[in-house]
Amino acid sequence: SSGINAEYGYMVAAGLTPKVVYDGADTDLDAYLCTLCDFAFAMQDCIKKINKHSFNNFQLRMGINHGSLVAGVIGATKPQYDIWGNTVNVASRMESTGKIGKVQITEDSSQKLERYGFRFEETHFVQVKGKGKMKARFLIDRVAS
Repeated sequence: SSGINAEYGYMVAAGLTPKVVYDGADTDLDAYLCTLCDFAFAMQDCIKKINKHSFNNFQLRMGINHGSLVAGVIGATKPQYDIWGNTVNVASRMESTGKIGKVQITEDSSQKLERYGFRFEETHFVQVKGKGKMKARFLIDRVAS
């Protein structure tokens, strides 16, 4: 064992375009949230296949939140697209306080997703910097409708 613990972060945002149709979702926001959770499942499946064929043990820890945000391009010499706001910060905290191999999601987001067949573990509390204790849940799976 080398003792190296490398962590890399990758931010995914969904819903930055005005319209999408997805599995009969009630609203555009619901559709994007469903898409994001399905993407999380796909990432978990993909990492399992990569590990199987490469004899590695890569693991994912993911966090999800929904809501409004600010997006834009920053930087004069090296322009980059970025997103900011409470929604982004809470999603980041869901990831950082989560467990390896799981998707932690805000309770508010999980309540929206239950009507689309997503299932969750029981509610628990996490300490979130700048917010205090927040209710969160771990995403388990999605029951086919």
